Amino acid sequence: MSQRVSCLSLAAALAVAGLLGACSKGASTAADVQGVEKVNAYIHCFNAVEEPIHEGFLQYTGWMQDAEAGPTGTEKQVRGPGTVLSHRVDACNAPMVAALAMTPAEPDLDPAARAYQKTFVDLYTLIEQADRYYTREDYLRDDHAGMRSQHAPLMQAYAAFFAAGTALDAALEKREDERRAAQLKEIEAAEGRSLAYYQLRIVGDGKRLTQLLSADAPDLALARTELAAFQALLQQAQDDKVGQGDAMWGHVERSADALARDAGRRIERVQANTPLTRGEQMLLQSGGRASLPQGSAEAVMASYNDLVDMANRMTRFSGAR
Repeated sequence: MSQRVSCLSLAAALAVAGLLGACSKGASTAADVQGVEKVNAYIHCFNAVEEPIHEGFLQYTGWMQDAEAGPTGTEKQVRGPGTVLSHRVDACNAPMVAALAMTPAEPDLDPAARAYQKTFVDLYTLIEQADRYYTREDYLRDDHAGMRSQHAPLMQAYAAFFAAGTALDAALEKREDERRAAQLKEIEAAEGRSLAYYQLRIVGDGKRLTQLLSADAPDLALARTELAAFQALLQQAQDDKVGQGDAMWGHVERSADALARDAGRRIERVQANTPLTRGEQMLLQSGGRASLPQGSAEAVMASYNDLVDMANRMTRFSGAR
């Protein structure tokens, strides 16, 4: 069972959820507010636990020769799955239960969120049990029986959680794309291609470009087309002189320019079929924005996340003025 963490669409959804309130000129209804709160609760739960659960899974299975078969009891170094910080766990308990009860219901989204919350609770009960077992080194006193008996139920719970995560990610992605398209249409009709329009459009188009280049073997022809369209959008915003004199918009523009640059480097690296060197692989493992190799999918992702962060900051700053 190979797992790869994907948080891209949800980072974008957070940006869009914030922009919806900031960009709309009309009065928000209670249903609108509840809808945003509901989706944000789902996103916060996902972003709180998805990555640490995946990391714990890799920690737990990394020492096994065959993770599907499970531990044999002859391994030299064993590790439990580790636990998740309590505030992250809390994000998937009471706030999720409250969000699921909010009206109006969202039939295309609520079932996926409900399944995600349930599979997380079920899985985390087993994770805590297993982690205590490994932390106490009980396997040294029970002839490794607990290692073997706990493994299959734990792996089944992981599989159910990962499947629920994929479904929730897809449901949130669909909802975000639909809402962003409707919001862009509304803004353009009311204001033309205003600052709010470009802010929302650049984040959305940047997400699509980043997703394309996150693949191990991206479609280079499509990637070049998407990059050219993204660059044209940035140029059009500049030609329209949106955001002139707005310091926060300048930060957004620079982040978007960095994404275009790193997307170009990614295309060039894939075109040249240049694999990561051993040194670059070590840099990736060390973490940190500065250590990301040029032309890597991780560098593109980091630039996109910077763009989302700057767009969110601009929204918060504009709301505070």
